[in-house]
This record gives sequence, C-alpha cells and structure tokens, in this order.
Amino acid sequence: MEGLKIYQGGSAKKQRNEVKLSQKAETGFVSPAADHLQKPLDLEELIVHRPAATFYVRAEGNAMKASGVQDGDILVVDRSVHPSDGNIVIAAIEEEPVIRRLVKRGSRLFLISDDTRFEPITIHPDTNWLIWGVITHVIHRYEV
Repeated sequence: MEGLKIYQGGSAKKQRNEVKLSQKAETGFVSPAADHLQKPLDLEELIVHRPAATFYVRAEGNAMKASGVQDGDILVVDRSVHPSDGNIVIAAIEEEPVIRRLVKRGSRLFLISDDTRFEPITIHPDTNWLIWGVITHVIHRYEV
C-alpha cells in the first residue's frame, strides 16, 4: 500500500454550493410531505462527527473487499474513536499502512484481511505498530 494518500477534511467550514432537495427520492409511495423538504444536504455533516479528528484515505487494493472496502473507495477515518474488536482500522505496521479488521482473541491482538491470501498479522509486545484511526464510513462509486 505504497503512497497512501491522506486527506484532511471537516476542519473548517467552507462556503460551498449546497444542493437543496425539493423532494425525497422515494422507492415506494410518495410522501404527502415530500414537497416540504428544503434542508440542504451536507455529506460532511452526515458522516463527520469530530472534524478535527477526521481524515480521508483512498483505499488501494481489495484486501477488505468482503467488508465493503474496494480499491479506489474513499474511507472516512476517525482518530478519536477507540478501536475495539471487529473494527476496520487503518494501522501502520513497521511504518507500512494497512487496512485490516482488528480482532482480539483472549489477550492477543490480530489484524486480519478478508482475503485469505494474506496471513493475519499477529501483534506481539515488540511489534512496531500504531492504529491511525477507525474507519467509520466508506464512499464507493458505482460504475456508470
């Protein structure tokens, strides 16, 4: 995962053109109140809860594809979330960034890929590692 690109986001509110929805896009019956929806849609407001602790990373590779993280996806990462068993995290092992699931078994910690071709990374007391943050959202573009 050479050349991991990190983007800071949400640290300062900037003026932007906001999209105003005049009605919901319903999948069933249209709501009678649909024409009263006027609040601007702000994606950062929806997905960034702690702006100063949030950054974005573009995923490289498909090691976590079964969990919904695909090559080229934008990951929203929160440094302030305490990592716990089962979270998908951005970690650095020997200063090499990886996207893996944090798994705790008893007193042992592992970083596990969805792809079985990658061996689980066992975290030993002398392992040089650091968790950069917990992935809170994945932004995936559908091919059109």
